[in-house]
Amino acid sequence: MPPSPRSAHRLLMRLGRAYSLLFPAAEAILNSSTLTAAASAYLEWKPRLYSGLRGHYPHVVAQALTLKILNILLCRRHQNARDTHLLSRPIGLIVDPTNVCRLACPGCVHSERSEQLGVFDWPKRTLQSALFDALLARYGPHAIEIYLCNYGEPLLNLATPDLIREAKRYLLRTSLSTSLSVERFDAAAYVESGLDRMEVSIDGATQATYDRFRRHGDLELVFRNLRRLVEAKRELNRSNPTLAWKFLAFEHNIHELPAARKRARELGFDYFCTSLPFDVSWDDPEIRPARIQPQIHRLRPAAFWWERAIHPAPAYEQLDDDVIGAAFDAPLGPIPDTVERAKSQSTCPWLYKNMVMDGAGRVLPCCAAPAPGRNLVFGRFESDGTDPFNSPSHKAARGYFATGEIPNGEKPFCIECPWKVEDTNIGATSIRQYFSAAGAAYFDRWSLDLLAKW
Repeated sequence: MPPSPRSAHRLLMRLGRAYSLLFPAAEAILNSSTLTAAASAYLEWKPRLYSGLRGHYPHVVAQALTLKILNILLCRRHQNARDTHLLSRPIGLIVDPTNVCRLACPGCVHSERSEQLGVFDWPKRTLQSALFDALLARYGPHAIEIYLCNYGEPLLNLATPDLIREAKRYLLRTSLSTSLSVERFDAAAYVESGLDRMEVSIDGATQATYDRFRRHGDLELVFRNLRRLVEAKRELNRSNPTLAWKFLAFEHNIHELPAARKRARELGFDYFCTSLPFDVSWDDPEIRPARIQPQIHRLRPAAFWWERAIHPAPAYEQLDDDVIGAAFDAPLGPIPDTVERAKSQSTCPWLYKNMVMDGAGRVLPCCAAPAPGRNLVFGRFESDGTDPFNSPSHKAARGYFATGEIPNGEKPFCIECPWKVEDTNIGATSIRQYFSAAGAAYFDRWSLDLLAKW
């Protein structure tokens, strides 16, 4: 018979696991009546959390985990209170290494029809490494994950392995999505970069079916690159990146699902994921989503990819003591004069948990694509010390959800957004996976619930 919640709480407090630290810290921050009180609780618990984590982790890892835990708790407090100005940083970052893609999938910003009609506002730019470094310096110590893809093909930026390597200095889990239909591909560079997960989008087992959607894609080129990647992992004796075959299920390709799963196993994939696509009938009426349930098939007996994401010693060795130490010692930031907001029934978690930046340095509130008449460009990231996560558009959108009013005449697209989302790309599941990777015995089930269940 499982213990009652109260007895489990007492047991965990005695065992000295993470919960014994997290529970009182969360109580202090989440129950603070004002932002000033929340900031005081944050500062009070920083050395106490670090001291407790230091008994289980190296110095720099304990500092990094302290910052990330406190940021999650502060972010949760902001979202609960519907604050407009945030002291917390994004939990997750979604960044396009380049806005360019050579495929032309229906419904995408790169489809031939959408480009001809000017459906989206999507400049073809490649991210500058210096801008990426500045983004990480501001947000990396506090975030848990960076996803290097939104609408571009990340492998077209030849510096992407260097970007991954830079992100690992901040104890960030790294992942990307790719078609892998690229001519220039340095498989060893991606293995050596420390990339945790690579998701490969392949919607068919034969070229004729595959390029019905992945237009201009070359399936044999994809398979050649996969073989090179698997061989590089073997030669370098690395288990990462774990490989996931992502199969968007349409009416025209579901007959090839069994053959695709078989091929995925033969090629050395760790997972086969069947996903439901967005409706792209506005672009091509003949491409229709299939009516099936999304599924994840585990193909190999290796440990789950997130269990290897940050735990191994090589990941710790990549950390930058100076950068993380400076972030740990930095003040929380000026506390603005705030008005208590009404606790509305809904808000958008993207406005609190994640930040998106494209290859042109534009800051977006979510993974939706900017378009004429769709105000989704909330600003630009500049390496001048300004905080785009607290841009006027971000504040206006948060304020609208809190009060129903449009502050200062600002009308961001969030007000008219047709999607009702409950979580973000990097959200509850990512938090659980991240801290499980940091130590499943220490960050037990109750600890993970406290950090992720909100």
